Amino acid sequence: MAEERTITLIADSWCPFNCTNHPTGRGILVEKAAAALGHEGYEIEYTEMPWSRAITEVRTGRYDGIVGTGPSETPDFHYPPEPLASAHHSVFTLPNKTWEYQGLKSLKDVRIGVIQDYSYGGLYEDYIKGNQDNESRVVVLRGDRALDRLVEMLRLGRIDVLVAEKRVVQYHFQSRGQDNPLRYAGLVNEEPLYVAFSPAIPDGAELAEALGRGLAKMNR
Repeated sequence: MAEERTITLIADSWCPFNCTNHPTGRGILVEKAAAALGHEGYEIEYTEMPWSRAITEVRTGRYDGIVGTGPSETPDFHYPPEPLASAHHSVFTLPNKTWEYQGLKSLKDVRIGVIQDYSYGGLYEDYIKGNQDNESRVVVLRGDRALDRLVEMLRLGRIDVLVAEKRVVQYHFQSRGQDNPLRYAGLVNEEPLYVAFSPAIPDGAELAEALGRGLAKMNR
């Protein structure tokens, strides 16, 4: 029964969308999912680990669901009918640069920094996948604090362009009491964000349906 079921959700830290250290809860997506699933009688527990590992842990059923994913990243997972938010995958440079994003061809002029197994709204399939073994084009980081490390690589000139979600970058600096020192160089993709559920658990499809019902109740 739903009232006896605690749903385990997992993701990497991606404030303000999902994070354990958010000042007003666990981030936009986690709190919205918790409220929606609460309407259906469920409780949630939220845990963080690096993104690539989180995908594997949910895919094998060790955790019930993943926060902040999309069908291009986890096509085999169970999804609710509607997303919970939208991501604006953007590019940033140091403030003294003039490069602007002008489509995929413009990326060939720079070295970009990205996080492993992020889809970036399709940029992975369209560009990163074909260039990830060429470090003169793409630098891929994995593990903890990947965004912190990419920001530092940008500062040191080891990459030319940081690819990241716009609000995540803004929060990264605001949470440290800083103004964002990076220069916005364009929007790459906009992408719907979901909480999706494991294909390896018996009630994965039902949990996705329950989340959808809860979201519909909240939107009335």
